[in-house]
Amino acid sequence: MLFGDTVKTSALFQNTIFSFFLKRARTVKYCAVFAVYVLCAIGAWGTEYTWTDRVTDSNWKNVNNWGGSGYPGTGDTAIFTGNTEVTVVLDADITISTIKTGTGGANKVTIDTKGHTLTTTNFTVNAGATGSYNTTTVITGNGKLTVSGTATVSSGAEMNVNAANFSGTVTNNGTITCGDGAVTFGETTNSGGITCSTTTTVFNDAVTVSAGGTIKGTTGTAEFKSTVTNSGTITGGSGAVTFGGNVTNDGEINGSSGTITFSGTTDNSGTITASDGAVTFGETLNSGGITCSTTTTVFNGTVTVLTGGTIKGTTGTAEFKSTVTNSGTITGGSGSVTFGGNVTNDGKITASNGAVTFNGSVMNNGEISGSSGDITFIGNYESSTATEATPAQFTASSGSTYFSSDADFSYTTFNANGGTVFFNSSADAGLTLKTNGQAFNNVTLPYTGTTSLLTVKGTLNI
Repeated sequence: MLFGDTVKTSALFQNTIFSFFLKRARTVKYCAVFAVYVLCAIGAWGTEYTWTDRVTDSNWKNVNNWGGSGYPGTGDTAIFTGNTEVTVVLDADITISTIKTGTGGANKVTIDTKGHTLTTTNFTVNAGATGSYNTTTVITGNGKLTVSGTATVSSGAEMNVNAANFSGTVTNNGTITCGDGAVTFGETTNSGGITCSTTTTVFNDAVTVSAGGTIKGTTGTAEFKSTVTNSGTITGGSGAVTFGGNVTNDGEINGSSGTITFSGTTDNSGTITASDGAVTFGETLNSGGITCSTTTTVFNGTVTVLTGGTIKGTTGTAEFKSTVTNSGTITGGSGSVTFGGNVTNDGKITASNGAVTFNGSVMNNGEISGSSGDITFIGNYESSTATEATPAQFTASSGSTYFSSDADFSYTTFNANGGTVFFNSSADAGLTLKTNGQAFNNVTLPYTGTTSLLTVKGTLNI
């Protein structure tokens, strides 16, 4: 068989089956079976066409570019091979079964859609051979690429697309670069690099990023609608990034100026580092490191910080709207930190020069340390598992510390830190302070002019 000739599949077999059915097609039943066979055979046995580029027009439908006997259409396979750069031009919509580029030799294949749609079931970009050109496939021309089955980009290979819909599975070990058209991915496994579109990129199904793999945001929006398992690096751009499903991260997720939203549950054992874009979390389980945004960080769901886990505040505000269970370290920054729900602390909560407010009750069995920023307790303060031998630690602000409800320091080592403590309950209500010989620097009662009663159980040293 000469290079470039078209390959017909199983012609003798098809002729044999054809004769078999003709001899027996005496009833409507056999005729119907024969018709079904013919329809199935058309889809099952397509033809492989190899691009030979023997003429200068580069037109897909010019049969001379494919060896002279036809061009790839429905059910067929188009193969681009050899150490030459190839440009193919569409003058109509094309639907085929499979496209293979870079097979048998490294090359660059540019398919200019001229505004048309190129539809294929499978698309493989293969860098299995060496040559004078990189194995790069470029889909250009303001048209659209649709891959309904499997899209594979091999290691070392590149695929550049403008508008594309990968509705099946995508396996990327090379590089996929999206342009300014909308790009949609199905289930995606990525150990290479994916650069999102400058307009819209949507991952409709599960995304797995292996160690060394990257997904980079741009000015466009990026949306992950299903689960994300990341051991590589996901970096946001100036466009918004939304994780609609659960996220398991033992790699890196880095923000930029665009907003980042985690709508599902985030299980983080790696690092999540926000930048100056607002960040929103749902339920969060953290044994790694989370650095808050320099503008706004909001945790809408429950937060559990495991031993070794950290959450670090910055110049931006941080708000925990639900319960917080901390066995790791939560550190405030110059921005305010607000705990909206109840807090159980077996680890360390360290304030900075930003204000810290506890709106719910606080069960402190670990360490809470103030700095120069105000600390406010709206709910009760107490310890549960702390004992005289292993007391909890509390260092008040060097500025002002406010208690608006009962405070039990029976098993808490208290450090006044040179600041002033205000005991203030609501009008006509009482506040109980349980002490164990703690020394306060300055005590003010009541705060803001309300009428309140302070009941001290123990010794109050001022």
